Amino acid sequence: MMRNTWTITKIMLRMQYSSAGKQSNTWIYIIVSLILIPFFIMLMQGIHSMVTHAYHMLAEVNQESMLLGLALLFIAAILFFLSFIMILSAFYFSDDITAYIPLPVHPYQLLVGKAANPLIYNYGIAALLFLPFLFMYGSISSAPILFYVYGFILFIIFPIIPFSLVAVILMFIMRYVNIAKNKDRSKIFMGIGSLLFVILVNVLVRLNMDDAAMLDTFTTYMQEQEGLLRMITMSFPPAYFGAGSLHFAADWSGLLFLLALLAVFILCVLLFIWAGQRFYLKGVRGMSSGSKGNLSAKASQKLTQQRSILKTYLLKEFKMIFRTPAFLMQCVIQALFFPVFITVILFLDMGNDLAALVSAAPEKNLFLTLFMISIFLLSTNVTASTAISREGASIKLNLFLPIPFQHLINAKLYVAYLMSMLPFLLLIGVGIYVNIPIHIFIGWIGITLLYNWLAVVINFFIDVYHPKLHWTDEQELFKGRFIPFFISLGQIALFGMITIILWNMNITNVYLIMLILLLSTFIVTDIAHIYLRKKVSLKTLQNLGN
Repeated sequence: MMRNTWTITKIMLRMQYSSAGKQSNTWIYIIVSLILIPFFIMLMQGIHSMVTHAYHMLAEVNQESMLLGLALLFIAAILFFLSFIMILSAFYFSDDITAYIPLPVHPYQLLVGKAANPLIYNYGIAALLFLPFLFMYGSISSAPILFYVYGFILFIIFPIIPFSLVAVILMFIMRYVNIAKNKDRSKIFMGIGSLLFVILVNVLVRLNMDDAAMLDTFTTYMQEQEGLLRMITMSFPPAYFGAGSLHFAADWSGLLFLLALLAVFILCVLLFIWAGQRFYLKGVRGMSSGSKGNLSAKASQKLTQQRSILKTYLLKEFKMIFRTPAFLMQCVIQALFFPVFITVILFLDMGNDLAALVSAAPEKNLFLTLFMISIFLLSTNVTASTAISREGASIKLNLFLPIPFQHLINAKLYVAYLMSMLPFLLLIGVGIYVNIPIHIFIGWIGITLLYNWLAVVINFFIDVYHPKLHWTDEQELFKGRFIPFFISLGQIALFGMITIILWNMNITNVYLIMLILLLSTFIVTDIAHIYLRKKVSLKTLQNLGN
């Protein structure tokens, strides 16, 4: 049994990460790494300073374990939300699942193989968030060697727990929801529904909170040693067991906490396997059929009416994104997931206090914070980095159409620009609500609109020279393509270093800060745009995939 499971897992991973026929891109990784290293060092120094301050403040009231609990809860929340998207994409929206169903393996073995790739991403996220914090906390608290041993064990088993729970929930839903009548539309509704479900749960939980009762509870737990740890982790016991094992690593109680966490881990894995064996294939088969739609005369006339070439291409790109579940999930829903969730949290938790916090912040710090949030949102959108690859092998069909080549390029750039703006529109709404000063608001929007074009041009250029055209499943465009990911990190690191330098400089005039960032962004954008126009031509399109 284990042999078959391991074999099917290796096959699926090789299909995702095979380097056959791919160009060597070592030079890109080297350049991006050189940009990331100083930014990472500066970022870690800032986080270390915050962790140190929080630890000493909590240690004065014997509640330093709360810091461990908060860290694990934060990581669990991130993994929960990302798992919704990754599980839907890998388990159900991936068309390659039909190729594996005839194999002589049990449903749970097939499920374990499909889970391998999403879990790799989960471990990558956990490594970025948990491991630096583990060593920071250990050095500050002078932790014993067992602290690091338990921490490594925690790193191995903790990411699987939220992943398994989300998978069980989704498998149950997908088994009993009737989606066979309209396959593609149902996939889209499930993707949007997962986003709305997470937000609805958060809203209901927070609306039922009584501030006075919470204050009394907080006071009661403050009087108990490690009381705050129990209070903040009661909603997710694995975080409590994990934090307890680290905090009491020098004692036998730390081992008991770790054993309790291992018991929860084993229970989640067994539940995952049981649900996979019982529900998974039934849910997948419900998605394997579709419906044949009839086109009315009115709709046919609307589709065949004459339009401008550019408008037609724009509509084509929009329809491809919004009507293809994988593209909708990755280009739209995933980009909106965190902005929507954070917006809900800010409004429910802080409300009017958020406006007071904004008004009290120094103008320079407020502007730089808004700018860096915008950089992160716009750099990570994958619409531009898949603009050419989304066409697949049919991209060269455009060579036989009597249309200007530039219309094709412009349509893809404009659509990517507009898709990237969707999460930013949420930030604009929040900015209006909290009454950001008008001069900061205008400057922030202006520079962000300019930077968005830079991010779109860079990501589009990368996809032109490193496309993935020979795919059999839309999900392949977003799996194992590390160049766009590292280029996005490079953009964040470059402007992050500029932001950190300006933050620490003795400049208080916010207009001067705006001017520096505007000129920096404009110069880089102009260079990138000129380079794109010179390098991307009709001949480039003809040579794609060669």
